[in-house]
Amino acid sequence: MHRLRGFTLVELMAVLVIAAVLAFVATSTWPAYWKRTHRAAAGAALVATLSQLELRHARTGTYATDDSRSPGPMTRADGYTIFPPQVCIGVNGSLPVSQCVQVMAVPHTPDPDCPFLALRSTGERIPDDPACWP
Repeated sequence: MHRLRGFTLVELMAVLVIAAVLAFVATSTWPAYWKRTHRAAAGAALVATLSQLELRHARTGTYATDDSRSPGPMTRADGYTIFPPQVCIGVNGSLPVSQCVQVMAVPHTPDPDCPFLALRSTGERIPDDPACWP
């Protein structure tokens, strides 16, 4: 007697169920990894910008530029807009530009956990939640 070869309907359904479960797990965890990757790219861009400012501070003694125009255009990092350097705001108002400057990044899509990232020349990270700074 000749026997047919192939997959049964039960075997095919089992494979489809396994594939569906794997696809569900992958799509539900993907946004968290994507968000963390964007935060890391923005953090790296902030560190690069701040290190350029620190080099200027080491040469001139201030973070300020001689240029009286606007501080420059905003730049983009994966999923974030990086704003030009700003004077730090302290408890009693603005600190002198020779003492503190900060760079800030805002995500393109709203992020309730970390609405922005800011890095100050004092080393302070805002917000100070470690999840915001991978």
